[in-house]
Amino acid sequence: MPGTVEFTLLSPTTGQDYLIQVSIPDSPPPETGYSVMYLLDGNARFALVQAARDTLTRQGPDGESDALMIVAIGYPDTERFNKERRVEDFTPLLPNDGVVENDYQQRLHGGADRFLSFIEGHLKPEINRRFAINTEQEAIFGHSLGGLFVLHALLTQPSSFDRYIAISPSLWWYGERPLAALAQQTSSLAAIPSGTRLLIGVGEREQPASGDVVTPRDQRMQARAMVDNAQSVAEWLSTQQHNLEVGFTLFPGETHGSVMWPATRQAIEFLVE
Repeated sequence: MPGTVEFTLLSPTTGQDYLIQVSIPDSPPPETGYSVMYLLDGNARFALVQAARDTLTRQGPDGESDALMIVAIGYPDTERFNKERRVEDFTPLLPNDGVVENDYQQRLHGGADRFLSFIEGHLKPEINRRFAINTEQEAIFGHSLGGLFVLHALLTQPSSFDRYIAISPSLWWYGERPLAALAQQTSSLAAIPSGTRLLIGVGEREQPASGDVVTPRDQRMQARAMVDNAQSVAEWLSTQQHNLEVGFTLFPGETHGSVMWPATRQAIEFLVE
């Protein structure tokens, strides 16, 4: 796509190659450097987020877009989603008594700390070497299991980014009581820098009402409690640390897939306001 570059980067921490796609703003970098959004599931989401930035922030057809660089993290030889690798990269280790859902028991999982080490120790330095970057304005944006990873990064290494965007976070990964699992990580919240902001969003139709449960899929969606869990975690985090500003949005009428359309707009507005 115009205004983009891409390269492959090997991670010593995961032992895997990653496809890195970078959308360079058509405006010159500020004196402090470009602000950056690190975007998960880059193969599927890169074009959408670049189009949203350019559409929402340009002043007229000949205007320049906002000075927000997009760094999408994806996988080589992948058209949209690499189901196996994203499960390994985006999921935290479970507590000792945690149980992985049947669909995921046979897949490699629990590599979130290794993946975060790759972003912090290898990807960010490479981006900083190639481009003029403001390291004080770095955000991370993830959906579904990617949203779970965003919250994991906030709770375990809160100084990694200053803006966190978790859309439809798969908090069911922690079982029936995700808040209890997350509460074990509250010691890390004390290290959150002042001015850190978090946006959590979820689609209204991601959790069916009791009267709408008909199929096995409906039962699974209700058990995962996507809406209830996202809202509960947002409310809980908003009470934990005065340095953290938490916003929550319930997107009316949106499903787990369609929510990324309005959520991407809100994410851009969240970063450039």
